Amino acid sequence: MVKNLCYSANRISGLDHIGTQRRNTMAFTNNKIPAFINQRRWWWLLLGAWAAAIFLSWQSQSRDIEHTSIQVAAEGARNMFRMVVVTRNWNASHGGVYVPITPATQPNPYLQHPLRDVMTTDGLALTLVNPAYMTRLIGEIAKIDTGAIFRLTSLKPIRPENAPDTWERKALLAFEGGTQESIEVESSIDGPLLRYMAPLRVEKPCLQCHASQGYREGDIRGGVSVSQRYAPIQMANQASVRQTALLHTGVFMLMAALGWLLLELLRKRWLELVLKMQELETTRDELVQSEKMASLGRMVAGFAHEINTPVGVAVGAISQHADILAHIDTLMTQEEVSETELRAELEHLRQGGALALSNLRRAAHLVQSLKRTSVDQSSEQVRSFGMKELIQDVCATLQHSLKRLPVTTHIDCAEELLIKGVPGLLEQLLTNLIMNALQHAFDDGTRPGNIRIAALRQGDAVQLHFSDDGVGMTEDQVSRIFEPFYTTRRAQGGSGLGLYICYNIVTTKLGGSIECVSSPNAGCCFHIQFPEPSQPSPQEAHA
Repeated sequence: MVKNLCYSANRISGLDHIGTQRRNTMAFTNNKIPAFINQRRWWWLLLGAWAAAIFLSWQSQSRDIEHTSIQVAAEGARNMFRMVVVTRNWNASHGGVYVPITPATQPNPYLQHPLRDVMTTDGLALTLVNPAYMTRLIGEIAKIDTGAIFRLTSLKPIRPENAPDTWERKALLAFEGGTQESIEVESSIDGPLLRYMAPLRVEKPCLQCHASQGYREGDIRGGVSVSQRYAPIQMANQASVRQTALLHTGVFMLMAALGWLLLELLRKRWLELVLKMQELETTRDELVQSEKMASLGRMVAGFAHEINTPVGVAVGAISQHADILAHIDTLMTQEEVSETELRAELEHLRQGGALALSNLRRAAHLVQSLKRTSVDQSSEQVRSFGMKELIQDVCATLQHSLKRLPVTTHIDCAEELLIKGVPGLLEQLLTNLIMNALQHAFDDGTRPGNIRIAALRQGDAVQLHFSDDGVGMTEDQVSRIFEPFYTTRRAQGGSGLGLYICYNIVTTKLGGSIECVSSPNAGCCFHIQFPEPSQPSPQEAHA
């Protein structure tokens, strides 16, 4: 039963871990992918905008079709008007035309002319048809044959029936203001009508009948309106409008489907890219952590070798105490004891104790330095610390590597420089810089040189300068040293992560900047600067 409970607990824990991983992945994905790409609900806004654009385009084309149809119909009406004007001018140029009197063509009662009605020698009665009367007669015939309506109208008509309607009056007033023609589709009982009207100007032959009304040559005497049914034209337009609607609908559906498909492909590719980025970041973090642990392991291994010497000396010194005490005990059993011999043994005992104490203190100092450094590097706890003491601790933990090489370390830092922050980050930074200098600047210690570490506070920022007088680097190498996995010692087992970790610590963890200046055979200098949120008090520094 206990086994089953443990299995269930492990399974639940595993499921929780999987759920946590999924939540972390979703959170990472949501942070890296724009909401417009990741969440499909935003796509509907784009689809709505596309639908609105297509609808506006369809409406615009429909209006264009309507406008074109009106213009075509107006051109037809304009041609009718021109024919009427030409006919009127011909009539006026001949002083009118005599036609037989019939039931449909009666004498014009509004024509004041002495020879309006005449009789031929053979007894045929004729009446004079002036331009206005002829226009009315042509309009009646056109209405019967084509449905078009011609009307001669004026603001001062001689014939009352020629008085303008509302639309014609508005057009005539517009002509007085300089308008050349009026075109409009007007509703009526019989359906929509296309109304066209253009002005008639007084010409010299017209003055024979209209001079008494006060007109002068060139005046606008009235106009001829042409009205024709717009429904047939409208029906012809509907076919074009429907065809345009179908075309726009097809384009909308095609582009909407294609756009949605492309967005799906983009989302899929983006998700794959983000997941690959997550894998790379995870791998990078694991490699960085592995490199940090390896660095700490090398430091501990060197420390173990370094601490063996003082501990061994202390053990050797203390182990001699047993022999000295045994010899003293033997001397004490004798009847006579030489004071000189006894004092010599006690002096040996004191010297051994002093030697053991000195080496144990040295070992304790090494242990304390390692403790501070290893604890700080394995955590990111914020505390107050002395910058010089931190640099000395790092050098002490690397003493095993430094003392066997012809490389001298110089520290330039004030004792009172106290910093509040994460010491482990700076220790990791300095450790990587020192190890990088030993491996690259001094060819693993095969050439002598100096390492200088300087630290100071500049305003609210801390400046750290790390330099060496080693082999230096080329301009191309300087431009790439902070790239992950870039190394010139791949064959010797270099990982290319040391300076990348330094760059990540300074820029990401400390929020600062790091710059490298170097040239071949002129050494290398790293200028590091990072902000300090607040300066610690002396009580915090010794807490």
